[in-house]
Amino acid sequence: MFVRGLPVTFTDKELESIFAPIGNVLSAKVFVDPATNVSRGFGFVSFSNVADAQHAIGWLNNTTVGPGITLSVQPKIENGGYRYPTSRSPY
Repeated sequence: MFVRGLPVTFTDKELESIFAPIGNVLSAKVFVDPATNVSRGFGFVSFSNVADAQHAIGWLNNTTVGPGITLSVQPKIENGGYRYPTSRSPY
């Protein structure tokens, strides 16, 4: 799933720690600017189970995780459209 609204100081571990209480996180990646090595404000999280991914979207979207930090959690966008979790996709 696509996560935006991350602070510039956020790391992969911090992103994973927000989603880990919901279920088994396969990966959590914060995208960083290669020139500055700081977060570009977005990342991706994948779960091993569709139900956990759907729960994470509903539970964490528009959630405040710090002063002035509100997350936007959405299904991953592919080929111009949203890719919703299915039983075949690791979200």
